[in-house]
Amino acid sequence: MSNILEIKNLSVSFASDGIKERAIAVNGVDIDIPQGRTVGLVGESGCGKSVTSLAVMGLLADNGRVEGGEAMFGGQDLLKLPDRELRRIRGNRISMIFQEPMTSLNPVITAGKQVAEALRLHAGLDAAAAKARTIEIFEKVGIPEPERRFGCYPHQLSGGLRQRVMIGMAMVMKPDLLIADEPTTALDVSIEAQILRLMRDLQRESGTSILMITHNLGVVAELCDEVYVMYAGEVVERADVMTLFSQCAHPYTRGLMASLPRMTPKGRRLYNIQGTVPNLRAMPAGCRFSPRCEFARERCKTEKPPLVDVGNGHLCRCFEPRTTPIAWGGDGL
Repeated sequence: MSNILEIKNLSVSFASDGIKERAIAVNGVDIDIPQGRTVGLVGESGCGKSVTSLAVMGLLADNGRVEGGEAMFGGQDLLKLPDRELRRIRGNRISMIFQEPMTSLNPVITAGKQVAEALRLHAGLDAAAAKARTIEIFEKVGIPEPERRFGCYPHQLSGGLRQRVMIGMAMVMKPDLLIADEPTTALDVSIEAQILRLMRDLQRESGTSILMITHNLGVVAELCDEVYVMYAGEVVERADVMTLFSQCAHPYTRGLMASLPRMTPKGRRLYNIQGTVPNLRAMPAGCRFSPRCEFARERCKTEKPPLVDVGNGHLCRCFEPRTTPIAWGGDGL
């Protein structure tokens, strides 16, 4: 199966005022997104998921810089394209649903006009046709009274409605690749199910590939075909979704799975991963997860484990990967 996007050895750093050394937020990340498939990217806040996507889209903050790697899309390296060429791809062939809609929408332009702008710019529609298509997509993403909401400013909409506007904006051009950064965070479970169903419909209709960035493992289980797990700026595991949920190998992934709330006997404590994510400027010398890993050995503290195949394309960054079935419901790892 061919890949719509191939990210190879991507590294991203950030500068801070008064500190000469740059902090490496993403370190040597490889991600392949097959044509017409949904790939999940999961991990704790601050592990580099969103930074990876922003680097690919050319939307890093001014203090961010791509240190190396490539992102091949349609025979072109997105990381090396001039801004003018990248703008032709963004919002057209590649769309992104951003994590925080209030800071992503222009506060002085109505929600409808912001969505219609993509249709006028990339599809060449006139104002009337763009408005009609925008109202149609508003209805599809569950915005009530779509004609009236077309003329609303972002501050006049609830957080959930603003997120639905962002989803509509990303989907309106039926892109080749949709990058969804926590797209259902502000939505209730019924609207979440509707949005996930809409994404699946879009995929069936136009063959759109999806990169789903989330910490919600329920969304991953429902929507994704393959999953990458990130920790402290690195990919620590990659597997198809069935393998990940039944037989994940990395202690960090197993900790995430064991931490999921379950219907367990009263009084049983929920498992939690001890410690915190390491500081970007003070990463452990060996395995980055070793200070929090209950299975860490001396070797783990001094040597960096490679990402190795533990069977059938299942990749794991661990010296002693565990492939036994995971324990659920607070029983630990």
